[in-house]
Amino acid sequence: MPYKMKKDLLLTFFTELMILVSGLLVYKFAASLVGKDPFSQYALCRRTISFVLPALLLGLTVGIPRYIAFAGSGNQNPEKYFLAGISVLIPSVFFFTLLLNIFKSDFAFLFFGNSGYDNLIFPISLMIVGHTLHASCYSYYRGNLLMVRANTLQILNCGIIPILVFINQTEIVRILSLTGIFLIMTSTIALILICRGLEWDKTAALFPCVKELLTYGIQRVPGDFGMAALMSLPAIITAHMAGVKAAGYVAFGTALLNMTGSLFAPFGLVFLPKASQLIAGRDMVKLREYVIRLASATLLLTLGGLIVFEVFADAFIRIYLGETFTDLVMITRIVMLGSLAYTFFVSMRSFLDAYHIKAINTLNILVSITLCLTLSWLAYLLDGGHLASVGAFVAALYSLGFLTLFEILKLFRPENFHSRQKAKDN
Repeated sequence: MPYKMKKDLLLTFFTELMILVSGLLVYKFAASLVGKDPFSQYALCRRTISFVLPALLLGLTVGIPRYIAFAGSGNQNPEKYFLAGISVLIPSVFFFTLLLNIFKSDFAFLFFGNSGYDNLIFPISLMIVGHTLHASCYSYYRGNLLMVRANTLQILNCGIIPILVFINQTEIVRILSLTGIFLIMTSTIALILICRGLEWDKTAALFPCVKELLTYGIQRVPGDFGMAALMSLPAIITAHMAGVKAAGYVAFGTALLNMTGSLFAPFGLVFLPKASQLIAGRDMVKLREYVIRLASATLLLTLGGLIVFEVFADAFIRIYLGETFTDLVMITRIVMLGSLAYTFFVSMRSFLDAYHIKAINTLNILVSITLCLTLSWLAYLLDGGHLASVGAFVAALYSLGFLTLFEILKLFRPENFHSRQKAKDN
């Protein structure tokens, strides 16, 4: 593995580890807040934002880095893809947040099962805008493999800011609002610096680039939204079945699962542009080598961590959140059973996105979410309770893992592998 890639991977791992620690700290801070279930409110707001963002980002957080990497390796101007991307993203997010606040009572009922939580909609809107701006800048850095800048922005926005806000505030609406405001400020500064450094070609038409990005990205929106729905629906369903408190516990369980996945996210973050370059250069031997190493490391590390967590989950929750949160133990144990399949998907999805214009991951995710909804509906009919819907979620994750494995194996079938490699050799 080239030295620069090793350096980028180590730096990205360090960044994601810091964000994981930050995430654990902010949930611990939220558990100590006084008021009407502030821990559950915070967990649900974070899950709601994760649910909404993929539809707004239009698959461009994958499309922008991919096309920047392809254009850069082909001696084209990659910066036009960034300009095309933000010309779509920024108007769409502002339009959506406007609708969100006009119909805030309806959205509050949808997300929290109670329109009385409409005071949380504006803070959520600020965070959505901030995360969209952050994702735009991060995608630019990623596509150009400027991982030092990408990770610096990631640590600041996703690691440092949430902790600083919690240290200085104790009221949930203020915490969410200030987090959103700071995200907007830092991401806007990064966006200005990026735009100042671009080589502006006023004669270049952006519409063809917009068309390319949206052709690639929009077909991934159902998958991104479906993945967010898959991670969010257990909590949302629980909010309607058992109330905000229980839903917050489920949301916390899926947040832990997300944090586990984030430890393996660096592979995807670094390998998407690198895999795009290898595929553009038809170097399938090296691509297969990366896939085998990554899949083996992912499964072994996750299995070891899962065994440790399942054995010590009770002690972990008691030490981390306190004696009053013992109800979380069973939920988190069930949710974390899905970590083996989830981390495999997180590690492998970038290879499929780099190889295929067709949204293979989207198809797999839609199959899995259909399974999750079907099993949850059956659990509801049989009065299985919200824990049964959590079990349906875990089953859906394993279906996603097996579908991803099937597509990876297809990628390196002899007829596909040799035709690509032969084209490179010629």
